[in-house]
Order: sequence, then structure tokens, then C-alpha cells
Amino acid sequence: MFNKSKYFVFILILLLFNEVIYAQNEQEYLGVIKLNDSSFISYRLNLVENNNIISGYSITDIGGDHETKSNITGEYNDKTNMLSFKEVGIIYTKSEVSDYDFCYIHFEGKLNTIDSKKNIEGKFIGLYNDGGNCINGEIKLRNIEKIEKKAEKIDKLIQKSKRVDTTIKSSVSVTQTLDSLKMNILKPNQNLTMFSASSELKLNIYDAGKVDGDKINIYVNGSIFLRNYSVDKNIKQLTIPLNSKSTLIEVLALNTGTISPNTAKIEIVDQKNNINTLTRLKKGEKTSITIVKNN
Repeated sequence: MFNKSKYFVFILILLLFNEVIYAQNEQEYLGVIKLNDSSFISYRLNLVENNNIISGYSITDIGGDHETKSNITGEYNDKTNMLSFKEVGIIYTKSEVSDYDFCYIHFEGKLNTIDSKKNIEGKFIGLYNDGGNCINGEIKLRNIEKIEKKAEKIDKLIQKSKRVDTTIKSSVSVTQTLDSLKMNILKPNQNLTMFSASSELKLNIYDAGKVDGDKINIYVNGSIFLRNYSVDKNIKQLTIPLNSKSTLIEVLALNTGTISPNTAKIEIVDQKNNINTLTRLKKGEKTSITIVKNN
């Protein structure tokens, strides 16, 4: 699923990586989708193949204001060597939610075998929920494991190079840049909307880095749910009932501890999904999560 946006992520690095390998049953890719108007949007794809049936997820506009994770379904035809998949439902989005906003990718392309050393490249069509056409374009993806290995080699070359200034060496890391793309950051005044069919939700809250005294409040539908909590290595689990069509969860930073900003790892868990997020807030800043019942 994608909403058109201006977010453009690390295209130069991706263009360097032309080789790709597939895992046995699960493959993960990173790249871009190119729209017909020539704009680019970052795209991450997880494909799981089992007896020629494809499942998994996609993440569009990684780290951007419209970051969206969607379910994937499809198949691989080993007689015609055709791979097809489509986005079939949103897991979460940082876009404003509307029944008509979301455009779902439908892709079909030829591969020698499901585990061949080919990139995933080809044209896609975008369809709304009602089947109407939205916008079409191309997909260009590289195997993420291969990208990470290449990034490690580039970092080593940078560190060994006598032409690169020491201050630049200490501040530039391709590997860390790629790692940051895996982070689901909850920014100030940003809302993440998650779709759930569960009757309750669990929040696992802890400090995934150095414990520095960060304190937060958690509000549910405007009422205090967790007050003046000091985030540490121990997991604090909250169970939140989902009794209405929409449930609003807000996280308020009470301070920035000894190391700014205020960071809390928050795992959002329901019956089907586990979404890992990280807050990055200054004192007094707030971010929010809206849970929408989809049953």
C-alpha cells in the first residue's frame, strides 16, 4: 500500500547493489517503487514461500510521514515461472485513514525459479479497495541480506581510506543507516493507526538502550493509564481493552533523562501482530497510537 509522498530513502546505495540471493523459504528485500510521474518511494518486502503459496508483508515510505505496513498474499507458478503478489490489508499506517486513500500494489513478474539469483523488478498496477485503478509504476528491489553485506564492506573501506577525514569516519556508517530503516520511530505529534480484530491489546514497554531515567505517562482515550513511569530494562506490560471502534493511546515524555531524547521501546501486540516501535521525544512532547477495530 502506498500514499504518494516526497520521502526518498538512500537510493544511491541501493543502485550499487546489483547481485541478490534468495533464502530457502523466506526472502526480504529493500528498494523503491517508481511511480509513473517519476517519483520514488522506499519499499521493503518480506516474502514467505510455502508450496508455491506466497505470504508476508510490505512496508512503504519507510520512516516517512506515510509509512504503511500491509499484508501480502500471492503465488509462484513453477510451470510458467511467474511470481505474483498483492497487498490485501493494512496492518498499520502513519497516514490519515480514509476508505479511499489507500492504493494497493498488485505485482506480477517472471523468475527462473523462486530461489533464483534475480532481483525483483517489474511493473505493478495500483488498485483501490473497490477495484478502481489508482496509480501504476515499477518495482526495483534488492535482497536485504546482500545489501547489508555490501554495506559492511563499504564501511570497512571508508575506515581504511586515508582520503576520508577522521571526523567523517566517525559520523558516517552505511550499516547504521540501513539499521535505522528497520526502526519504526514514533515522532512527536505523529499518529500511528493500527487495525486489529482483537478484544484487547498488550503494550510491552522497556528501554532497549542505555537506561538513563526517561519517564513517561500513558493515556488511553484521554484518561491516565500509566503515570510517571521510569523506563528501564524490565518489560512493563499493559493490557488495554479494545471496547470501542477506535481506541486512542498517547505517550507523553515527562523528561529526557540524562541522554536526550526520551526513548522508550514499545511493542504493540494483538492476536496476529507484533509491531515494534521506538519513541523519540523531547520533554513535553507527545506521540499517539490509534487502534481501529476492523471486525
